[in-house]
Amino acid sequence: MKSFEVSDSVLTSLQGFVQCNPSLTLVESEKIIYRKQNTTNGKKTVGLISGGGAGHEPTHAGFVGKGMLTAAVSGDIFASPSTRQILNAIKLVNNDPSTNGVLLIIKSYTGDILHFSLAAERAKAIGINCEIACVGDDVAVGREKGKFVPRRALAGTVLVHKCVGAFAELYSDKYGVAGCQKVANILNDNLVTIGASLDHCQVPGRKYESELTENQMELGMGIHNEPGVQVLEPIPSAEKLVGEYMLPKLLDPKDKNRYFVDFEKNDDVILLVNNLGGVSNFVITSIVKITTDLLLKNYNIKPKHTISGTLMTAFNGNGFSITLINASKTSKSLSESFQSLDINLFDLLNHPTDATSWPQQHDLSKIAPPTYNPSILKEEITAQPAGKFDFALFSKMIQGGAESIIKAEPHITELDTHVGDGDCGYTLAAGAKGINENLTSIPHKSLSITLAYISDLVEKYMGGTSGGLYSLLITGISKGVITYCGENEQVTPETLAKSLEYGLETLYRSTNARPGDYTMVDALEPFIKTFEKTKNFSEAVLAAKKGAEQTAKIDAKFGRASYVGSTTNIPDPGAVGFYEFVAGMEKAAK
Repeated sequence: MKSFEVSDSVLTSLQGFVQCNPSLTLVESEKIIYRKQNTTNGKKTVGLISGGGAGHEPTHAGFVGKGMLTAAVSGDIFASPSTRQILNAIKLVNNDPSTNGVLLIIKSYTGDILHFSLAAERAKAIGINCEIACVGDDVAVGREKGKFVPRRALAGTVLVHKCVGAFAELYSDKYGVAGCQKVANILNDNLVTIGASLDHCQVPGRKYESELTENQMELGMGIHNEPGVQVLEPIPSAEKLVGEYMLPKLLDPKDKNRYFVDFEKNDDVILLVNNLGGVSNFVITSIVKITTDLLLKNYNIKPKHTISGTLMTAFNGNGFSITLINASKTSKSLSESFQSLDINLFDLLNHPTDATSWPQQHDLSKIAPPTYNPSILKEEITAQPAGKFDFALFSKMIQGGAESIIKAEPHITELDTHVGDGDCGYTLAAGAKGINENLTSIPHKSLSITLAYISDLVEKYMGGTSGGLYSLLITGISKGVITYCGENEQVTPETLAKSLEYGLETLYRSTNARPGDYTMVDALEPFIKTFEKTKNFSEAVLAAKKGAEQTAKIDAKFGRASYVGSTTNIPDPGAVGFYEFVAGMEKAAK
């Protein structure tokens, strides 16, 4: 499949978008697009920020506008933006005097959750009122292996942007960040989406690859070319595809694995038909008609409001998605949550917005783009000083752990080629090298500050999901030291154990991975729990080793490995990497 090549494609795309929308400002160094809050009568409004990997345009930049998002931050193609980018977006929005706190509306993907969560924690640390609302509307993943698997985020995310944006503009001066977060959660609880595609999309600059034949298509394919729920062969007609495969996944209460939202006879329903990027408008409007007819015929549902268009894409994905939201149940929950308001979903959905990519948009007036002071983007790594410690020994152990990771990189990489995308070893080694190269230059008068700097180094040099996990964990440990140690108090095994447990709890707030799910948590939690119980580092390392080895006996439930076949007999690369690091620390300490 042929595709046009563009140098520095993400930045070039954002530059062109802003050129067409002069009321917006692009911070090129951070890939942030933002606007003025444009509030009137002195009201303050919650700032809404979304973002994620590039490749889903017009999501997210296309929905920055009055009545929708305040800012959008872009990562590279199909990759989450870094914590630093997100934190700088938060600073920009919060710096507007009309801002009444910040809500991050994110998609339910591991990298996005980790990096946006870490950015929110760091924003709170510098005094910014910042919370997260996570959207997951895909029913294709379902509830697998007897355990709930978080739904991926699809086109329903845009409905959350629209309705929370309206609520923020109308009511957030009174209800603040918590109110906007509540609205987002209510919407998400009533959203379901399923997609279908004739083929994988073409990522610019990469070789086109697809396992589908000309006579096959995929039901439930993700927006990053992730596997769907079923390969259909031969390719069914549009009527059969929608009626026999897609709508039952959304509406059949007998499918307990995928039935997330109740739709009753008299409920008002909103229908969204979304173009994944490569389907003609001719086909999309045909799909709208086919879906509407089948909803009425098979489920006695007549959508009260229908939206169609290109809202969330997978580049040139040759497919579409169908989203349904139960407007009646959503409106009822809104009324119960905000009893002093006469509010319903349709009021929010129809509230005016000048976001350029929202359907039925209004004329745009020329508005001078906002300016910003670059000094507010200055990197700030702040933590309350707490915990005296032996930096010489600490440094020796960290370097030992880093060297162990670097030595084990070929083995970890080999494991990941079988159960992942082959980059786990490289990622961990890059983080280890970054720590080694900078360890002597970071402040070391207190453990809390040293850990805060190491957290930033890990996120900077490691990147990806592993970088987000470790950075969030270390940030939590740093906060634990602050919680359990005074500024001039020596760190003891007891306070260190409590701080490690605090870090684990911080990590668990942003990931559903637990022991037995085939992740690095399988080695991490036994290490922390054993150290908490025994205060013996060697015994904790032995527990981490056993935890990593046990992963060879289970199948993956999280991460990329969960999309492959059986992982039996192959230990989780992330768990092995964690063990190698703490084993290296132990060896260096001896």
